[in-house]
Amino acid sequence: MARSISRPNDTPMVGRLRMAISAAAGRVLGSTRQTTGFVPALTAFDQVVGEPAHRPPTDGDDGMWFREAHDDDEPAWQMLLAASPSGDFLQAWAWGSVAAYDGEPPRRFVLEDDGEVVGLVAVQERIIYGNRSVWYAPHGPVLDYAHPRADERLAVLVDGLQRAGREAGAIAVRLEPRIERGSPANQPFERLGLRPVAHTAQVGQTQLLDIEPDESVVFAATDAATRRKIRRAARDGVRVEVVTDPDATDAVDRLVRLVRATEERSGVAGRGTDRIGVAWRAFADRGSAAIVEAWVGDRIMASGMVVVVGDRSFYLFSGSLREVPSQPKAFPSYAMQWQMIRVAHKMGARTHDLWGIEPLGAGPAHPWHGIGTFKRSFGGRSVAWAGSWDLVVRPQLYLLRTAVATARGWRGRVQRAA
Repeated sequence: MARSISRPNDTPMVGRLRMAISAAAGRVLGSTRQTTGFVPALTAFDQVVGEPAHRPPTDGDDGMWFREAHDDDEPAWQMLLAASPSGDFLQAWAWGSVAAYDGEPPRRFVLEDDGEVVGLVAVQERIIYGNRSVWYAPHGPVLDYAHPRADERLAVLVDGLQRAGREAGAIAVRLEPRIERGSPANQPFERLGLRPVAHTAQVGQTQLLDIEPDESVVFAATDAATRRKIRRAARDGVRVEVVTDPDATDAVDRLVRLVRATEERSGVAGRGTDRIGVAWRAFADRGSAAIVEAWVGDRIMASGMVVVVGDRSFYLFSGSLREVPSQPKAFPSYAMQWQMIRVAHKMGARTHDLWGIEPLGAGPAHPWHGIGTFKRSFGGRSVAWAGSWDLVVRPQLYLLRTAVATARGWRGRVQRAA
């Protein structure tokens, strides 16, 4: 029989909930110290937690083997990443340097099938308190989701991740694969009993350009205004420079300054600009990155980094200065992006990912509408990614953490409404 709990009239509901959760947290977590690596709050959408769904063992008689990757696995890792449409730079071996710099050192795992690497996932370890962590796989796992055994491979990979996470003290593993919303590749994640998450850590939508055809065809696919701006930039003497030397720290410094200027102008701060140099060194050393600059006279006006993985290129860090209002516009940002597309094609890319637009259908009131309009002006198609799923490793701690995060969200909404 349920017991009734007295509820003093002078204690707000959020306060009572917070006290109850705090007491429970104290009993479960003891005196462990919360670190700055705390993952953004999970939502009430994630609250219903049970035991993980049954999955086949990690190593079976079917020839599949899930294991931790080692340094000598990098060539096979990169080969699968390049060949898989679901692969991008966030799962590249080189990105591990950036993750480590961010304080989230990666752990890499591979799935072998009869000795061939057929699946991979790099997870970033985010410490939340004591020795407890949440693992996050940005745009992972990576495998051929169209393969006839894709469901089976994903199941073995997920089971292996759960076991590895439990051994390491992880509460959950957040998976955020690079698969399109509504595609058949979504279904295995749902069938495995993973917990859908309402929000993604990465931007949930992007603009993809087909740059495989002849350059004239790609140029014709841009809208008329963009074509005029690109021609105007060339006619008015905008100079475009391409940098590929890994030791070109001066180009990195210029890019950093422009990124900072853009952040200050927009009021949106990133995760710090020092990591740009880390990313540049990691990818440029492997011959898979370039910095494209646009100059007006002796003044740099726009700069951006492009990274290539297989036949896909990604518009990464970028920044620009405002043109002087009293002078004719030279459109350096358009010149820079067009040159980046040309460079990416020469580096082997056939799809150019402009990396992030406003949510589909958001309209002009959205703060990203301007940058989305700029990116869409180069043509292509707008894509929404499938989203995120949580692989629950320790259900009780996961539920407790979710409840604490939800209470904080409620408290914040109440305070803002007051």
